[in-house]
Amino acid sequence: MKRILYALAAFALGAAAAGAAPKPHYDVAPPGQVVQDTAAYLTGEGMNSAWHVVASRKMIGKQMGKTPVYQWYLSFYAPAQNGGKLVYQLPNEGHELLSRVTKAHGAPLYFPQQDLKIVGAAEFEKSGVEQVVVWDHQSGADCGAADVTVFGANAKGQVEQSVHVENGCSLEAKIVKHGNLSAVHLSGPYYGPKAPMCCPTKPKASATLAYANGAWSVNPNYYIISASLAAHR
Repeated sequence: MKRILYALAAFALGAAAAGAAPKPHYDVAPPGQVVQDTAAYLTGEGMNSAWHVVASRKMIGKQMGKTPVYQWYLSFYAPAQNGGKLVYQLPNEGHELLSRVTKAHGAPLYFPQQDLKIVGAAEFEKSGVEQVVVWDHQSGADCGAADVTVFGANAKGQVEQSVHVENGCSLEAKIVKHGNLSAVHLSGPYYGPKAPMCCPTKPKASATLAYANGAWSVNPNYYIISASLAAHR
């Protein structure tokens, strides 16, 4: 009986190992500890055409000597002959989306506090080509701001921000079906034109971020699409 159990256990382990996806080889390793590694067909589906989008973080200190503080990174790897080639990474010199966490002068404090998550990949603009949805939150002394950004790749294989939405304090995102394609469901507080951060006009609101007729839109218009991703920092 023991031999049978051992054989079954060995078979299960072998099957699991055979079914596990091989770890991609990257020409430049993601900084720190990898938290998420998402495959996406940013330039269309085909043999060996999957990109990899990696969220990683590196501990740079402890807030007041207690709570760990992390610098987050977002890395895009294009498919290459020997694995993945790094073509785009945040934070960068353009100050897009992610800030560099810095230590306050003369005190064990770090700003901004940040978090990041890859929501997922889906077809938003056209069938067969995917884009990646990324959420992040950064804060200083107040509740900060949350971003939801859809990334894609152009015809030259360059990573670009397709659309970006920012909201005070918080904003959550999830991918949902939208006709034959997908859209992003947004939820969080809605602030009217004169509403202070303490007092949202509608504490619990939701809207759909979708692409149609050559443009992205938010419906209802609770959250504002940024004209320029780099301009909001």
